[in-house]
Amino acid sequence: MSPKEMTAFRIAPEILDGLRRVKDRDGVPLSVQVDRALRVWLKKKKVTLKTTSNQSRKAAPRGSK
Repeated sequence: MSPKEMTAFRIAPEILDGLRRVKDRDGVPLSVQVDRALRVWLKKKKVTLKTTSNQSRKAAPRGSK
């Protein structure tokens, strides 16, 4: 099961179209694109996010244990 929480929100049609074009071109799911963009925006707003154990494991280079 995904550690992410299901949510619903409205997105302007032109932004949704752009997200779909990136998905078709690069294969990046819409939810991943939104997650990445929001993380950049929150960092710019100086909002610190808690890191889950799953995220910290992913960030660690291979063989670093």
